[in-house]
Amino acid sequence: MGAFGVALILGLNALVGYDLLHQRDETLVRAGEDSASLALVLERHATDSLSGVSKILAGVVEVLAVRTDSWNRGDTDVHALLRRQAALSPLIRAILVVSADGRLVHDTQTTEPAGIDLSDRDYLMAHRDGLAPGGADAVFVGNPVRGRTSGTWFISMSRRLTAPDGRFAGVAVAVMEPMAFRSFYQTLPLSGDAVITLYHADGPVIARFPDHDSFIGRSVRHLPLFTKLLAEARAGTLTLDSASDGPHRILSYRASDEMPLAVTVSSSRDAVLAHWWSKAMTLAAVDLAGTLVLAVMTLALLREAERRERALADLQDGERALRDSQQRLIQDIAARHRIEAELIAAKQVSDAANRAKTQFLANMSHELRTPLNAVIGFAEALESGIFGQMSAKQTEYVGDIRKSGQHLLSLINDILDTTKIESGKYVLHQEDLAVGELIGECLRQMEPLAVEKGVTLTATLPISLPVLHADARAVRQILLNLLSNAVKFTPPGGRIVVEADRAARSLRLRVSDTGIGIPAMELDQVMEPFHQVDNSHTRRYAGTGLGLPLVKSLVELQDGRFVLSSVLGRGTTATVLFPPSRLRSRPDDFLTPRRAQGQIQERTQTAPA
Repeated sequence: MGAFGVALILGLNALVGYDLLHQRDETLVRAGEDSASLALVLERHATDSLSGVSKILAGVVEVLAVRTDSWNRGDTDVHALLRRQAALSPLIRAILVVSADGRLVHDTQTTEPAGIDLSDRDYLMAHRDGLAPGGADAVFVGNPVRGRTSGTWFISMSRRLTAPDGRFAGVAVAVMEPMAFRSFYQTLPLSGDAVITLYHADGPVIARFPDHDSFIGRSVRHLPLFTKLLAEARAGTLTLDSASDGPHRILSYRASDEMPLAVTVSSSRDAVLAHWWSKAMTLAAVDLAGTLVLAVMTLALLREAERRERALADLQDGERALRDSQQRLIQDIAARHRIEAELIAAKQVSDAANRAKTQFLANMSHELRTPLNAVIGFAEALESGIFGQMSAKQTEYVGDIRKSGQHLLSLINDILDTTKIESGKYVLHQEDLAVGELIGECLRQMEPLAVEKGVTLTATLPISLPVLHADARAVRQILLNLLSNAVKFTPPGGRIVVEADRAARSLRLRVSDTGIGIPAMELDQVMEPFHQVDNSHTRRYAGTGLGLPLVKSLVELQDGRFVLSSVLGRGTTATVLFPPSRLRSRPDDFLTPRRAQGQIQERTQTAPA
């Protein structure tokens, strides 16, 4: 017994430890996937924003090439044209036109351009000297610099202006606002210490959140992102120590294929695991408490066993003395008392074991529902595409995960309801119910399953059904369990009929099917929890054996009676009877349009041929 207790304690601790490590790995993987998805979105945002500005500049170059007043310094018509083009993108602070010798010809921020020499600016030299990537006619994106007059940071994008004879005439420049990227990043729902950084391909920081002002313009060519990572792959996710952001960070990076840009999204591993650590500490405390309880119980059982052994030895000595003194009669009396004591003890142990079993099932059902709800929720999120588009096979597998999780959750709910009923903790919330509406709701819920199975589902309801005073959830579960069993055990082409009527002043609900049936000798046994008809035919159908016992318990909990009749190979009829004390008079607001016409409501669903 001591060895068993030690093994149980070790097994419990090993299970908790394994579960915590598994959850930790899942948390890190999920954080990496979320980081990679966000990096993709931000790279596309930056690329599309700069591509839009590039198209605006291309239009400006085409218009200036055909206008005769393009080089009239401060021309009002050209100024108005450039202002209209600058207004097309919130990223553009100003559009400049600079001549080949570096003279500012047009500036959308003023009709009188400043007399400054811009011949040393990279956006002019790149086109003049043929240094722009992709050739002199390609768009050039400059590094972040401070304006000479404004003193604020900006990014330049320029396109070449060509004279009619083909000579270099100057550039059209879009002065872009880096703060626009930082403002966009600030609106995102980021985790506590997440850092987003937009880099120029040459290494300088274009925008960052947080600490934008401290990092903009700073070159980070020495970081692994530029020395190693981008050279190996254009995108990726990894964990590394960052000199600027701190140790052990999950970093996702992505470089643009269209613009000289790269985006990184990073979060510290400690922040990602903060919730996991909190949960781990809670589980560790619970595990420690459970270990102590098991240890105390094991010691108590060992002491009780020793006491019983001593008591048994004393009893045996007493029996021998009684045999010597009282002979056979006294021996028989002692044996009878001993047997009675053992029966009482066995009954007490049996009752305690039954209570422990019920409590264990309830606790485990509660514990399993939380991770199952998480599995189902994440599967639904993946199916919706919120974390990115998946392949058809991935979508199929995620759908299978969701369906399996929902199936397992329904089984756990049945177990939980059964244990609540057994322990007397099932609470009824009773109200007046329109039986016909409730049946119709259950039929609509089961119709897709019947269609998929190829089973005909029919409901026959009279126009005047009484109002039932009962728990809506319990009655709905009764009907759904009976319909689910009928669909499960009825082969394709079969028929299921739901009926409701008055029988001897009681309300009778009946579900009949043409399924495989139940042997007569098994009818009482299927009412016991976890019992299933054990033959080669019925074992092909999955289940826990809780459906009918749960129906019986829910019916009896509401003063009703549940009757099951079946013929093997021909079908089964399940009948629920609610007594007259549960029935109420029928007010007009419970009448539905279909019943008010005095007709019989019939709903039929048949699988497509």
